Amino acid sequence: MQYKSLFCIKGRDNWQRFSAISGSLYLTLLLGFVLIGGGGALIFLALLLAPLLGLSALRRVRDIERPSWLAALTLLPFMFFSLSLAYSGSAMASLTCGVIAGLMTVFLSAQKSKVGGGLYQQGYSGPLVVPCRERSRSRVEPTLGGGAYEEEQEQVSYQETEYASPQKSRATFELWLTWAKQNQKLLTAVLGGALFLMVLSSLWSIWGGSDEESVEPEQVEMPAQNPVESDEVTLPDGFSLVLEDKLLIMRWLGEADNPGVIWSLATAKGDRSCANLVFNNGSEYRPMIVEMMADTSIEARFTPLDTGKIITDIALRGEVKLCGYEFSLKGSQSALSKSDAFIPYL
Repeated sequence: MQYKSLFCIKGRDNWQRFSAISGSLYLTLLLGFVLIGGGGALIFLALLLAPLLGLSALRRVRDIERPSWLAALTLLPFMFFSLSLAYSGSAMASLTCGVIAGLMTVFLSAQKSKVGGGLYQQGYSGPLVVPCRERSRSRVEPTLGGGAYEEEQEQVSYQETEYASPQKSRATFELWLTWAKQNQKLLTAVLGGALFLMVLSSLWSIWGGSDEESVEPEQVEMPAQNPVESDEVTLPDGFSLVLEDKLLIMRWLGEADNPGVIWSLATAKGDRSCANLVFNNGSEYRPMIVEMMADTSIEARFTPLDTGKIITDIALRGEVKLCGYEFSLKGSQSALSKSDAFIPYL
């Protein structure tokens, strides 16, 4: 393909070239949508492709000797198609714009060329094919043995082969055009009705979808959950006991470290010194989990089955050890007796 001819203003395009350029540009835009998505990047791509479509349409209307303003009409569905891909998010809107663009392409392609005997190279006729035409008309000197005749026959055969395929497709196209002219009313009614329904569906998909999105979802009221009541007693040696329902938590201030699980009974992994709460009389209780909290405090949680026994031992024993920390229990019974939550366990 002559790429310079894509930007030619004075040339002419036949219907095959115009159709191929239009279809290629729309496919390029779709490919860009798949690769880069919507938004401003796709609009920028459309602005780069639009001049190619406009110039091809201008050469086509010149070929069929129609008003030049018809070329501008091909740009409208192209830009609407670009906007629908970039911002609307509606497949029906994009499809409608694509159908309108296809109808415009068919309309310009269906017109017969008004220029007879023009030289078209790959569907283009204009200043850029003049050098090729002059070379094809170069004089062939006669030589002995008929070499000139054979070369001339090869050129004629090449030209016939080059233009045979377009002529065949043009015969097929004219048959379809003849049928369309004989059934203009039926074809107009079908296309008009289908186009009307598509436009209506596109508008509904754009505006109807935006209305649905603007409706605020109903707020579902969650049933109120009763917060777990907790009672905390601070003991003389710097640790505290927290009673959440029947679950006992032992809490004290640890060394600065990353928050996380120190010991877990479920996995039996972690610091083994946190695996047992040991009193000076030999009583031992296993914490379910020991954690370093965000405020650098350490919390050890025990099963409710051991809550009463642990509170009794804390009130009666002299010292307790957990995670390498030793705590004196002197004065613990007096502190626990001041909390109504702990009194039933004493």
